[in-house]
Amino acid sequence: MGLIYEKEGPIAKVGMDRPQEKNALDPQIMLDLHRAWQDISADDTLRVAILYSNLPDIFCAGMDLKTAIPVLTRAREPETEAERWLAQVGPHVGESMLKPNIVTKPVIAAINGYCLTGGFEMVMGADLRVASEDAIFQMREASLGIMPTGGSNAYLPRMLTPCRGLEILLTANNFSAKTMYEWGFLNRLVAKREDLMGAAMELATRIAGNGPLAIQGIIRCYRESRDLSWADAFKKELEIGVPVFGSQDAREGIKAQREKRKPNFPGKY
Repeated sequence: MGLIYEKEGPIAKVGMDRPQEKNALDPQIMLDLHRAWQDISADDTLRVAILYSNLPDIFCAGMDLKTAIPVLTRAREPETEAERWLAQVGPHVGESMLKPNIVTKPVIAAINGYCLTGGFEMVMGADLRVASEDAIFQMREASLGIMPTGGSNAYLPRMLTPCRGLEILLTANNFSAKTMYEWGFLNRLVAKREDLMGAAMELATRIAGNGPLAIQGIIRCYRESRDLSWADAFKKELEIGVPVFGSQDAREGIKAQREKRKPNFPGKY
């Protein structure tokens, strides 16, 4: 099947399902991911997305060495629609892997089993992350004599501390879900894989119940201000936040609180 894309009310569920290839990222699944992220951004009824694996023992094995790499390196000419898209898009293929945050809604990664190289880099691009205790994270490129280029050199030293991020990149070791939770990479850690989607859905449902303009504004503010000075970050916060204060969502939220009822946010300014 490749990619499972479903909508459950305000929640989009994006599931990788390539059992023979261990969810390796080939041109077709990258194109399908790109289209899914575009649709999620454009659909006003959606407020949050969950990225997950439909396989029991692995999240993602990384880039598909048999199909994607030969096309990206021009070792052979593209043959399919997806391969031609991959060859044409080139450096921007990272958008399929959530770099640089092309989705306007929060994305939650639900991680189980092995989460390797490109798969690991993809969940770095998610906004929130939950994992089962069987999850294993690895950036193995250095052990192969190559350097990762899917975002991890920028992500890890900033998301963690520089020394933690560099340890993951330089040693190419396996890192347990427990370690990644303790280092602050994960929001939730569940004991069993069977409980993983429940934990992700609980988090997604809580987010989806809040004002959509506020949710999107918070995500946008985080992404656009994280590399700014304090002064410029505060300006960016006002630039994005003040219109939300004057929105129909804000008026409905305050009215609902006064009337002691659940708000029905219109998602409009």
